[in-house]
Amino acid sequence: MTAAGVLLAAALGALAQGCNPNLQPRPTYHPMAASQPVGQTLGLLLPQKIRIHPFTGTRTFSQQGGIKGFDVRIEATDAFGDATKAIGSFRFELYSFKGDSADPKGQRLAVWNIDVGDFDSNRSYWNGITRTYQFKLGWDEPVPVGRKLVLVAVFQSPYTPRLMDEHLFVAGQ
Repeated sequence: MTAAGVLLAAALGALAQGCNPNLQPRPTYHPMAASQPVGQTLGLLLPQKIRIHPFTGTRTFSQQGGIKGFDVRIEATDAFGDATKAIGSFRFELYSFKGDSADPKGQRLAVWNIDVGDFDSNRSYWNGITRTYQFKLGWDEPVPVGRKLVLVAVFQSPYTPRLMDEHLFVAGQ
């Protein structure tokens, strides 16, 4: 085959591969140094606030029954108030409820740390229908229906300030 023929075959092969609808580029995560600032315009699209969504509650994750964990939904919103994705890590802290106090958090019962800093983990927790992150936090202890609990969510990222939300809920509701 001549040099022109090899070049033509390579060009046609590249063109055919570029037209293949089954081959889609996969986004990659390139961490930036925490000291490297994000531009002001791009910063508008980063999470400015997180909210523990009202769909959060206790759930049964096993066939044996009984409440065995917490289905936590987190909504991250940008400067426009729109739901956005978040690159970083979430920390969840569960507390017993302490009534008759300015701070409703009693004894800390559990802590979960979940990283959503890479493409695969971020995608695995993202729910495109509700536009929230969904975390199924398992817990070995039974949670009596009607028990009040306080959940604290903390989001940390090298690109945004630390964000926090707190939610009081009743088990089984």
